[in-house]
Amino acid sequence: MTQASLTAKIIAEGELVLDAPLLIGSGGGEMEDQIDIHVLRDKDGIPYIPGTSLAGVLRAFVEADDAKTGALIFGTPQDSHGKSAFELQSAISFYDVRLSDAKTIVRDGVSLDGATGVAIAHYKFDYEAIDSGAHGPFRMEITLRGIHAEHEENIQNVLERLRGRLLGGFYLGARTTKGFGRVHLKELKVDTYDFSNPKDVISWLRPERANAEDHEEYAGDTEKRVYAEGDFVIDADFAIAHSLIIRDYDKSARDAASHDETSISAVMKRDSRGNFIIPGTSLKGVLRHRAEYIVRKLSNTGDFDAAEAFVERVMGPSLGTMKKHPNEEKKRSDFVVDEAAISQGVMEADQSRNRIDRFTGGTIDTALFTTKPIWQKNQGEPVVRLHFGVKEAEEWEAGLALLLLKDLWLGRTAIGGEKSIGRGTLEGISATVSYLGDTWTICKGEPVDEEAAEFMQEFVSAFVEEVRA
Repeated sequence: MTQASLTAKIIAEGELVLDAPLLIGSGGGEMEDQIDIHVLRDKDGIPYIPGTSLAGVLRAFVEADDAKTGALIFGTPQDSHGKSAFELQSAISFYDVRLSDAKTIVRDGVSLDGATGVAIAHYKFDYEAIDSGAHGPFRMEITLRGIHAEHEENIQNVLERLRGRLLGGFYLGARTTKGFGRVHLKELKVDTYDFSNPKDVISWLRPERANAEDHEEYAGDTEKRVYAEGDFVIDADFAIAHSLIIRDYDKSARDAASHDETSISAVMKRDSRGNFIIPGTSLKGVLRHRAEYIVRKLSNTGDFDAAEAFVERVMGPSLGTMKKHPNEEKKRSDFVVDEAAISQGVMEADQSRNRIDRFTGGTIDTALFTTKPIWQKNQGEPVVRLHFGVKEAEEWEAGLALLLLKDLWLGRTAIGGEKSIGRGTLEGISATVSYLGDTWTICKGEPVDEEAAEFMQEFVSAFVEEVRA
């Protein structure tokens, strides 16, 4: 048997499901629709995920664990001149995933001033995305040859971890650190055709492609997420302390365009299925602003620019910074958040208010307005789970994430709009913290394990030392 001899085929098929909105854009939009990025569509107008996007993301995951085995499966990488020290063809192929049931949404973003927390003028943009819940057929093929036989054990270990990644979830597309692009396989069927086995050869050659003797079926389980060992990850359940509103600007714009005089001034943001959500962009913006506040307080200088620069080391540059310094090298954010769906334990309620004249303290005539925030039905019950953390975190970065969790837990950090009248604060119920193979649990009203408290205090101390260095 030579290194080029064909020894086996692995066919993996399943149903790819979007757990969060997906942003794979086709470039800038037309001037008349005022959307900056449009969803990538095929010739029939159906949104799809290119196989190249899948290959790139999963290759990076595999090579982070084992670069040599990753090259055996995904081929040898090339340098900027299209050359490599030795060439090895990729053994894996991914098909495009057509999302025939996809619903598109329009999201908007702004850049906030770190000192005031107010949106910076002219730094607003809109983009089209595929909403969560869409799904499509996934197919992957791996061709094994004689060269792979020498590394069979390593390849099997990598493929087993890759399978866990597909079933537990991974991220695709743009803005993945801001709650976009999380997907997983709902079901996975794997056939391994061993060409030294005559039955598998016959099964492979049949027009209908019968199952191989080695046929396995798996169910997806997003509760069993696969993380890199060095990722610092927080999953926390919260109750809404009072009320919450994250304004749906897209709906407000539609109401204004239709001249609907009975429309509510502000309503809570929903996805295309009607579920209330906290967008990852909103959550990350809040946490970035809070992180800058923490850095300023601990540094004893109150320097806004220095605090912003420090936070950019872990959260990447803000849009405002990139606009001010377009030629500087960009650093990708290591701080990741997920979009959060809010459970059915909440309800909407209209609340009418008058605008007040700041000079007289009296109400302004004809300035009555109504907003529609959400309120928790049963106080103290968890209704929202927040997921955030730092990829390949250093101890000081873990300390910053813990301080952000503490401020959310104690209601010191508000999310969404109308914070000045008490909206947006949360009440911590339980949290799980994972780092370097260890997992610690925090529950409301219960003392934290002594060993866990010591570890977490070390992380916070490392953060304070880094700020004051």
